[in-house]
Amino acid sequence: MDLDFYFWGFQCPLNNRVINILKGYEDKININYYDVSNDFDSANKMKMYFPTLIVVNKKYRYFSPMIKTQFLSRLCSGEYPKEIPYRPKHGVIEKNVNILPLTMDNLKVACKCTGQNCSEYRIKKERFLRKSNTKVFGYINVDHDNCLLGGAEYMPSVIVPYPIPQNKDSAYITCVYTTDSYYDYKSGPLKKLENYLKNQYNKVLVISDEKGTFPNGDLNFFLRNGYEDCGIISKEKDYCTLHLLSKTI
Repeated sequence: MDLDFYFWGFQCPLNNRVINILKGYEDKININYYDVSNDFDSANKMKMYFPTLIVVNKKYRYFSPMIKTQFLSRLCSGEYPKEIPYRPKHGVIEKNVNILPLTMDNLKVACKCTGQNCSEYRIKKERFLRKSNTKVFGYINVDHDNCLLGGAEYMPSVIVPYPIPQNKDSAYITCVYTTDSYYDYKSGPLKKLENYLKNQYNKVLVISDEKGTFPNGDLNFFLRNGYEDCGIISKEKDYCTLHLLSKTI
């Protein structure tokens, strides 16, 4: 059995977790690792729009960074598990507590978007972000105890390996998080980020699933925030329908 793991560096800190789990199965599965950070051709060929992509036997595609040992054990037994899309209820009542710029000083807080608190993840993410040559990587919404409520991060579009429009005048929203069933904790950080980006960019791009939160989303979240739907950019059967959206800032 062949397993190809394509990943965009440590844009998602959970990529480090996936690698650690995969290494424990290298004696059972032929595993190949492809960091697409500087390999735009591979990302384009694989139609990659997620920070994580697993392809089994050149056919079966999986996207979630929350890979588990049970998944790999089932592969080893000859099964091809079906990946269930994450579609929680999306709250629409905007709530902001403390909105702060995301920098190296508080990156540890933002990494809690993974639902896990691991210094190893933070260190890998920190090294990844330093390559962007920026000081502010996004904005986060935190409560009075500095607990993460929501956030929005970006990268210059010209260094994004996904097959998207890339030019020096456009920024790309890499991720918005987290989702609550009642409140919208993401719009506040996104608006702050857009205001910050006005100093350098004319447009913001993002990719969102129609119904799910991964990647980003759902689609209505961005439409409510004034983004224009540029159309479907990719479909993954029974998992997602991805749209490219843009906003002039």
